[in-house]
Amino acid sequence: MRAMILATLGLALSLGLACSTKATDNVSYSDSVKALEQSELTDVSVSEDRDKNTVTLGGTVHSEEAKMEAAEIAKAAAGSRTVVNEVSVQPAGDESAAKSIASHEDSAIEKNYKAALISSGLDKQDIDYAAKNGVLTLKGHVKTPHQREEAQQVASNVPKVQQVLNQIDVKNN
Repeated sequence: MRAMILATLGLALSLGLACSTKATDNVSYSDSVKALEQSELTDVSVSEDRDKNTVTLGGTVHSEEAKMEAAEIAKAAAGSRTVVNEVSVQPAGDESAAKSIASHEDSAIEKNYKAALISSGLDKQDIDYAAKNGVLTLKGHVKTPHQREEAQQVASNVPKVQQVLNQIDVKNN
């Protein structure tokens, strides 16, 4: 059953991504959402940001395995786009506790990243960050490409960070 659901999710993602790149396709984004609903994945969402070349998965699943499999299917369908997996894992019957734990973990990620920025000397740069379901998104500006890479490396070493989305710009001011 899980394989069928994930296959349908893959098809839905493929259709959704295909329709976002070709204006002449007859398949619409709402068709992708309907396919997800028919697969009993009503709590999973897919969004695309063409400017940032990203596809973001959101919503909830009931196991870490389902989250990982959904990400793999999305990566296969996304082509050159970066897949950001912000899906929350909420085991059936423990949804409230899982939300609370995820919120505390995201808060801890942000605090640990702030400390790591200070430790590395990057706290003087204009780096904004936010954690959501283990994904640490970096934004802002730094002076050199090396600082951008270092900010990402520091982020990837923070405990509980599952993925880093680096949207920091390099500005030589």
